[in-house]
Amino acid sequence: MKSIAPVHKVKGYGTGNVYIIEAEELVLVDTGIPRDSRLVCDSVRRLGRSPDDVAHILLTHFHVDHAGGAAALRDATGATVYAQRDDAAFIQGDERIQSIYKLGVIGRAASLAPVTAERLTDVPHVKVDRPLADGEVIPVLGGIQVIHSPGHTPGSACFFWPDRGILFTGDTIINTYHFLTLPTIGFSCDFDRAADSADHVAGLFANEKVSLLCPGHGPFVSDNAGERLRRFRRRLARR
Repeated sequence: MKSIAPVHKVKGYGTGNVYIIEAEELVLVDTGIPRDSRLVCDSVRRLGRSPDDVAHILLTHFHVDHAGGAAALRDATGATVYAQRDDAAFIQGDERIQSIYKLGVIGRAASLAPVTAERLTDVPHVKVDRPLADGEVIPVLGGIQVIHSPGHTPGSACFFWPDRGILFTGDTIINTYHFLTLPTIGFSCDFDRAADSADHVAGLFANEKVSLLCPGHGPFVSDNAGERLRRFRRRLARR
């Protein structure tokens, strides 16, 4: 577990990051794959807290490496589950949508074994207590802003905590080898729209005071986050 107070990053068995925000009530941003739920609870205990202290679970999107542990963690903690409303139906199991597309090396490779790919990307269903809208402010930690960033999934979202200048980007913007990038094309339902969303989010915060950027994959960005976002936008403009 790596930490930049008050955020703790749990690296689970999958590739997605799980974040524990430590305050009077604990907040999770994403939950990893299903088997990560036990690891997350153990990480909470290492902070000297109880899983019962987890009051809120914020999901950036429905993919299994981000929402896969939500059902088990909801059962373990009794927390309220939040997700952008366009992904809520997929998280709850009311509707189904594929997670892998025949684009890029990973997408083409996964499409050769569709049954296995479907099984590995299946997400245990959990009720979304609070479907969220773009621009909504969640009454958690003094207010967390929702930024709808569709393209990777229909309801992908970023969360900004203005009181601390902390931005959680999910897979809208990831940090690959300390290099801000777009999500993987083979896992994005509309890659062009995902790029537009990433540009929009980077534009919103390139001139804001972002003290800490917490991506869905890869390390924290704690130094010059605003400048890193500006450089990212310049690269996107050359696509």
